[in-house]
Amino acid sequence: MSSAESVDATTLFQRVGGAIVVNRLVAMLYERARLDPELGPYFHTSDIEVQRRKLEELIGEAMGGPAAPWLLGLHEAHRDRGVTHRHFSLLAAHLMDVLDECAVGPDEADLVMNWFARGREAVVEDEY
Repeated sequence: MSSAESVDATTLFQRVGGAIVVNRLVAMLYERARLDPELGPYFHTSDIEVQRRKLEELIGEAMGGPAAPWLLGLHEAHRDRGVTHRHFSLLAAHLMDVLDECAVGPDEADLVMNWFARGREAVVEDEY
């Protein structure tokens, strides 16, 4: 049994369709971020597939899916990238739009957004 199959069926992760839907959400989010003039430069790297997979894991865990143990290294992964509070907020706004577009209900979207917001301290560099 895969880790996605072992997740409690009452979780948001399972209700929205599991890893397949989370993959689609992240693909939509990355497309929006890539086209955003302020965020685009952060999403044009050679490791974009690795980044996408990690964000899928993050959002999946936020929805009650399998744990994403790499989250412990979130700060290290974003060190010296120049991510500002504005950048983080722009990405969060795009995520909210994607959740809405995919008909994730407001209460459930709030769960994802609150979980996502917990990563702000690890991603944003105070000096920027």
